[in-house]
Amino acid sequence: MQRTFTTAGQSSRWPDSILLGGLALITVAAAAVLVVSLYERFNPFALAALGLWLGSMALAATQAVTGRIDWRAILGIVAFSLLMRWWSVELTQGVALRVDPMNYTNLATAVLEGRGLITDDVQYGRDLRAYFPPLYPLVLAGWWALFGISAWSTLALATVTDAIAAWALADSGRRLGMAAAGKLAGLACFAWPAFALGAGLPQKESLTVLLGVLLLRGVVIWLNDTTGAHRWRHGLWLGLWWGLLALVQASLAIAPAFVALVLVWQRGFWPTLRLGLTALPALLAVLLPWWVRNWLVFGAFVPLTTASGFMANSALVHIRAPFPPGIFDLPEPERAQIMGGLARDILFDNPLGAAREYARSLAWGFAFEEASLARYRHTVPPISAENHARLEVLLQGSWTALLASATLATWARLRRGWSDPVALYTLALFAAIGLTNVWFEFGERHRLILTPFLLLIAAGGWIAWLTRKNQR
Repeated sequence: MQRTFTTAGQSSRWPDSILLGGLALITVAAAAVLVVSLYERFNPFALAALGLWLGSMALAATQAVTGRIDWRAILGIVAFSLLMRWWSVELTQGVALRVDPMNYTNLATAVLEGRGLITDDVQYGRDLRAYFPPLYPLVLAGWWALFGISAWSTLALATVTDAIAAWALADSGRRLGMAAAGKLAGLACFAWPAFALGAGLPQKESLTVLLGVLLLRGVVIWLNDTTGAHRWRHGLWLGLWWGLLALVQASLAIAPAFVALVLVWQRGFWPTLRLGLTALPALLAVLLPWWVRNWLVFGAFVPLTTASGFMANSALVHIRAPFPPGIFDLPEPERAQIMGGLARDILFDNPLGAAREYARSLAWGFAFEEASLARYRHTVPPISAENHARLEVLLQGSWTALLASATLATWARLRRGWSDPVALYTLALFAAIGLTNVWFEFGERHRLILTPFLLLIAAGGWIAWLTRKNQR
């Protein structure tokens, strides 16, 4: 039986209702994108691949109800994921990387060469030392130092990261009292087409997702510990994951604070405050070296990244300010302050226009599932039209199916008056992403952290439905 982690005075279902409405809207938008893709770029291979993936997951769900997924089903799903991952490496052969994969390659290479975290970007200037958060390029540099610099080595890092995330998600489901759904969600997470397709590229999304799932697992462990016997241990682990997440994806740095509001709802104010205080030492221990390094480099306090000002301006898209003359001759933190100031001026002078740009970015970011595919459009030469058509429907179709499944699962639970703790965390992350990305350029990659949570919700819905069906 699934645990709810609620008290009698906390039985309101309005968070689930809000999540249901949001998921329903996003599902409609994603389905519309899928229909257009099928109409404009129909590809039998893509439909066959999507059908194979969905059929494999349906088979695994049917078996998970019995408590055990057959090893042949697991092997087939893992093989599909590994095939997609192999394809991701093939798409990088003979091409020049651009945008973030290029910058992370440059940063990791500079670290290995002893030059520190430094890269040049055609759009944001030369000698960037704190524009990109440090954790992923440092992890990548360490991995390459051990296993060599190659696309296959990068693939291995992402695959290991995704495998750990899948395990942590399955374990979270087990600790929530939904072991079958946890197994199904973990398997789907490792085989998720968008994750698999991006595994061959140097990009931070797999590490971001892993830390998000580890945070979920840490929260669940804390909630299960009603005696408080390991209070300090829980806080230290959560502080560690929080700090590392901030050093990977700066736009999610305050997301755990939104989750803390859920914990107040579930456990109460004082226990949550004590948890936060015990998390603080580990959080500061993780962030302090980066603060000290930035002070030594710039003589200024740079908490996470110098990108926020540029990203705040870039998020305005069609009404953003042009770069002022001579801005790239200034120190890096000053560039960010100037661009952030210009973005705030536009926000105050044209709030309706800014709201339209933010709303458009959020709508596109949640409706589309092509962040991994877009990376290959930016290579030189870009991905072929044929390969693009093959992969587009697979990614968009799986995203639409997940959204529809999570929506139906949330609806079914509301009808039965059940509470879903994962829905609360998902809603908190939705809120964090929507509110904080005003100051960051929002893209699909920034909401990929939601995918494991939606997988757990959807898996729980399918397991519940199949269980009821078998009992009839």
